[in-house]
Amino acid sequence: MALVALASAKGSPGVTTASLVFGALWPRQVLLAECDPAGSDVAIRMTGPGGAALNSDRGLVSLAAASRKGLGDEVILAHSQQLDGGLDVLLGVRSPEQVGGMGGLWHPLGITFNQMQHGDVLADCGRIGASSPQLPVIQSARLVVLMCSATGSSVAHLRERLSTLVHHVDAQLGVVVVADPKQRDAVKQVWTVLDAMSLPVRHRWHLAYDQAGAAFFDGRGHGRLDKTPLIRTATDITAEMASLVSAPPPQDFDMANAAFPPGDDR
Repeated sequence: MALVALASAKGSPGVTTASLVFGALWPRQVLLAECDPAGSDVAIRMTGPGGAALNSDRGLVSLAAASRKGLGDEVILAHSQQLDGGLDVLLGVRSPEQVGGMGGLWHPLGITFNQMQHGDVLADCGRIGASSPQLPVIQSARLVVLMCSATGSSVAHLRERLSTLVHHVDAQLGVVVVADPKQRDAVKQVWTVLDAMSLPVRHRWHLAYDQAGAAFFDGRGHGRLDKTPLIRTATDITAEMASLVSAPPPQDFDMANAAFPPGDDR
């Protein structure tokens, strides 16, 4: 299976909301992992089956303690919980102060996420920078998606972060612009900025922001969720993301091996 990392260059243009939406719509088994060192939002926003409160002590911090004996699907899933609706989630730290106790977990965690047999992993990495502790998780991902709004300042930070990120990751890169459905021209301007940078950002999406849709993932929703612009656009984005990581990653071409394959005694 594969790891998909979602992050923002600055502020919070809805990374957690988008992660919850994509996780709810993901076509295969998936685990949402909160890797944002700023602290967990899911435990505050969402509930477990039947409206039960989530256990904020069970998640990334408890996994860090258990990981001293090794990581694997069973260990990670033992520290995850299920949201009302069925999405599995690994809750993040309660506060930034707990990040110091994570030790060297980030690197092996990223590798394990990308190799889980249980299903895919969506990692909500929050805001990232050159010294972000969760950067090893992003470096292990098959697909890295940066999110921004269609404002000038957000796009400027996106451009800066992408310029640095391309030197640190080998993953496919994507950008999601969270903007009102009517802001098509503003979204096109973001694509123009990316084209001018000549960066390998092949995957670009417009996630329609609407308060009614977002409210469902903040515990305040009412009415038909599937009728909201957020869900209509997220459905197509999720399907494309899942398809991108469903195929095995391309292998480097080995000229020597191609000319003299194993077992060839010529």
